[in-house]
Amino acid sequence: MSTKTEEPGTEHLSPFQAGLLAQVRRRPGTGVYVDHVLIGLTGTLHPCVLAEAWRELTCRHTALRAGIRDHADGSAACRSDGRPTWRAVDWRATRESVREARLRERLDRERAHGLPLDGTPLSRTLLMRCGEQDWTLAWRFSRLVVDQWSAAVVVAELFETYRALLAGRCPKPATVPRYPDGLTARPAPARTPRSRAAGGPVPAPGLPAQALPPARRLPPVPDDERPVHHATPFDAVDLDLGASAAALRRMCRTHGMVPAAVLHAAWLMLRPSGAGGRPACEAVLPRRPAGQPGTWDAVGSRETAVTLPAVPDVPRPLLPWLDELSGRLTDAVGSAHGVPGAGTADSAVFAGEAELPRPDLLDLGLKVTSAHYDARPHHALALHIRPGQDLPVRLTYDRTRTSRSTAERLTARLRDLVGVLAAASPRTTVAELGAGA
Repeated sequence: MSTKTEEPGTEHLSPFQAGLLAQVRRRPGTGVYVDHVLIGLTGTLHPCVLAEAWRELTCRHTALRAGIRDHADGSAACRSDGRPTWRAVDWRATRESVREARLRERLDRERAHGLPLDGTPLSRTLLMRCGEQDWTLAWRFSRLVVDQWSAAVVVAELFETYRALLAGRCPKPATVPRYPDGLTARPAPARTPRSRAAGGPVPAPGLPAQALPPARRLPPVPDDERPVHHATPFDAVDLDLGASAAALRRMCRTHGMVPAAVLHAAWLMLRPSGAGGRPACEAVLPRRPAGQPGTWDAVGSRETAVTLPAVPDVPRPLLPWLDELSGRLTDAVGSAHGVPGAGTADSAVFAGEAELPRPDLLDLGLKVTSAHYDARPHHALALHIRPGQDLPVRLTYDRTRTSRSTAERLTARLRDLVGVLAAASPRTTVAELGAGA
């Protein structure tokens, strides 16, 4: 969100937000850019205190009160004077199998319905009591106003504010998560190679066959209690890169590469061209404004997009190409303003997204048992590089345009290709690796 307009409480949309808004309007009823955060809790919870903590956060962060409002001239702006919705339901009387199915059905229905673009806040929160000591917090919001890094900040601050209110203290902002520099910042080389042309190859990693984790299935529900099925067209496949991740990090330390650049390169080699002349891929990254290294002080939409170049079709050494990709990513992260993405790429790679925190609440008689973030971009295929030493990835795909078997094959080939890139000799050309992809 950028420059203020003349009307109080209204701000112009950034170029990236405008691109997201166009995609939301282009695909109604599919839930694109409606994201979910699910937090599982067990123990003694005070619902009224948690609701008050949420109200405190909405007063602190304008993005949690923000909505999109259309102007008469066809343009749109962001208003931040609304009141987000907080609801609480008691599902203790519902059997566990039915409860899980009902929750999935409700979230799918709400996502498909979308969030209203009438100026009201693009944020909805639901607290479900699932048992005497079991709770689920479901937060639904639009990527137009809150990105994933900001969602992690909100979760951390919510429970810190809850702790302060229980103790009768004045709530203060929690320590926000550090920006994941390990993905998009150039690491300090572990050693200085004599020259890239004369350097020896990085040892090839072992690539044991790894079975993909089975998809999570809901327990069977009796036909007489099965809820009405509503589903958005999206699904996801998760994969850990395993030994390929360790080899990739060694290679990046040796040559001063950006890990995210190697993953972007592997994805470009798997998705070599866009249909109808469209760009094959764009990178989506959270911006880190100059002067605020490591952390931000506010919640909002700070993502930016940069179109990635096509895989070179001429014999070009691999390392200079990866170095070029590294520069594009680091420049986009540090830009003072968002880089407008075309929004027409077939696929996207999301990097630098923060992991949801799991705060220690045992002193309050409460424990966070799960923290899940579910994003749905508009692309037919979207690769999410998630935090973690093993560089776990998630591939979200549109089931109307891509089958699950294709998504599983792509993730498996991506893991192997990353290992090949990390083990390649500096004399290797992009064309040599591209032919094997």
